[in-house]
Amino acid sequence: MEKPDKMLKATLVAPEKIVLGYADVPSPAENQILIKVERVGVCGSDPTIYFGDHPYVSYPVVMGHEFSGTVAGLGAGVSGPPPGTRVAVIPHLVCGECEACKNGIYNFCESLRCTGAEADGAHCGYIAMPKEMVLPIPDCMPLDDAAMLEPASVAYHAAKRGEIKPGDTVLVIGAGPIGNFCIQACKALGAKKVYAADLDAERLGLALSLGADAAFDASKESLGGGGKHIDVFFDCVGGKGKVLNDILRMARRGARVVAVGVLQNGYDIPLLPDFVQHELRLSGTTMYTPADYRDVIGLMGAGKIKTQGMVTHYFDLAQIAEVFGMIASRREKFFKIIFKV
Repeated sequence: MEKPDKMLKATLVAPEKIVLGYADVPSPAENQILIKVERVGVCGSDPTIYFGDHPYVSYPVVMGHEFSGTVAGLGAGVSGPPPGTRVAVIPHLVCGECEACKNGIYNFCESLRCTGAEADGAHCGYIAMPKEMVLPIPDCMPLDDAAMLEPASVAYHAAKRGEIKPGDTVLVIGAGPIGNFCIQACKALGAKKVYAADLDAERLGLALSLGADAAFDASKESLGGGGKHIDVFFDCVGGKGKVLNDILRMARRGARVVAVGVLQNGYDIPLLPDFVQHELRLSGTTMYTPADYRDVIGLMGAGKIKTQGMVTHYFDLAQIAEVFGMIASRREKFFKIIFKV
């Protein structure tokens, strides 16, 4: 595959200030693979970076961590996959030497940097990544789906943290992209019934279309006393802890709870003592492992995790400022946005 000398790159030089320009196409270093970026999803964390609210980002930075593309070149020491291969990319840069890395648990690496946040990401034409982070995708998988393997793997890892057992009844609160993938992951892991709760009727409709057994509009009906038959709860909202507090209020003794959505500083969870008194199990979850990615590639290929109806908007990378303007103004509803690079 012949590559050009220059590529388009969108650099966030300061909060709310994107600079579009052309940069040299990188050459892959030893043990790296050069990826021609094709699709980049917009994550819920991206607006926090764009607007200056992300705690771990310094500027300038190139955003973009949910991406797929094709192999454009191989660095020294890399035998494949060959140029032209369609791939998904795990957006992690790790030390490779610690015990966690040696065991493939990259999300535990103390030196972990995520591309698009702590390191430059995929809002550009080409990116060089470590060979371990580049995974070929099946011929049947669209590049759109491959770009969404990242959030799907977040949800799948969270579902595993819930220790799903055959016959479990599950409630997922928050039917955004992660929540909808979490619903499907719980089903794939053997849950008997999976329910969705949200304030948005359209998101609940999407959850039903993707396999939820029932949906509850939390703006119209209370979840207060309805949790006694639930084995596992997933809080896919986070924020100041309101949803987690609601779960503590309704969970039966011995239930399992997974905090998926990021809790903000200054959270307010007054019922936290119930966590102790009711012998609840509360699990955190962070990102995913390469094994999770491979599992999700298989589950998507088998049709057990689907993306139908999730992508509502496509934009060219050159329209990036317009996209974040739309997000800030909320001038139209969206679910999943994908950049075509």
